[in-house]
Amino acid sequence: MLKKQNNFVQRFFSIVFFTPVIVFAIFWSAWTYFFLFFYVVMLAMLEFYKLLKQANVAPMRGYGIWLGLLLYTLAFSYCLQDNFSPLLSYGSILFTIFIYIAALYRHKPSNPFLDIAVTFLGIVYIAVPCGMLHYLAFFKGIYSHQLILGLLVIVWSQDTGAYLVGATIGKSKFFKRISPQKTWEGFLGGALFALVTGHGIAYFFTILPPWQWLAISAITILTGTYGDLVASLLKRSVDVKNASEMIPGHGGLLDRVDSLLLTIPAVVAFLQITLLCG
Repeated sequence: MLKKQNNFVQRFFSIVFFTPVIVFAIFWSAWTYFFLFFYVVMLAMLEFYKLLKQANVAPMRGYGIWLGLLLYTLAFSYCLQDNFSPLLSYGSILFTIFIYIAALYRHKPSNPFLDIAVTFLGIVYIAVPCGMLHYLAFFKGIYSHQLILGLLVIVWSQDTGAYLVGATIGKSKFFKRISPQKTWEGFLGGALFALVTGHGIAYFFTILPPWQWLAISAITILTGTYGDLVASLLKRSVDVKNASEMIPGHGGLLDRVDSLLLTIPAVVAFLQITLLCG
């Protein structure tokens, strides 16, 4: 019981400290938003590669992180339209080829192509979804904080609801083989919080009609849950509880963004489909 209380206190103070910083960065300008998630991509990829290293895999983390950040920056440059630099796109192609060549000069790699594969996996798993986040930021052609903040608040509310309800009355295990602490009660609590939050957001962020905010909430319930389970599968495969101890009470940065990594592509696809069908 004492351990749970200490964890709750740590989570609370971490939220109080980090949430205003995140909200301010997204709200203030496109560039503060860009650098916020630039930092997220860099640290989350570093944690990802460190986890895989514990599984006796040797990803080329320096090259992977640089290429991931390059692709993230390229997507942002494209969304800015007037500031798009073709040089970045050609550089990313060359950097991709260079990863294969660099693998030839590594000393005693245990499994070179496995190392190359997991290097690209880090890019696809983390950098690509964060790059797709720019589509939401520039949904109307110019930067707006509404979709980014709205999505984050929905994801946070689901996570908070699942944690509070699961810790209070959770008994029925949801996915015991992968994440023993998750319960059906927590899942349903998170789903309720997400739907209520999506309904409320529609009154403040008018960039989307209410039905689309509710649809995004429904998507988040599914993809956020599975995103968390996928991250749990990764951590269980290397026998660790958290990606790191960067954020007290929460674990690592990867532990905080795991729900977003599947949610962002799904939300982007949903909005694109509705635009095409509309």
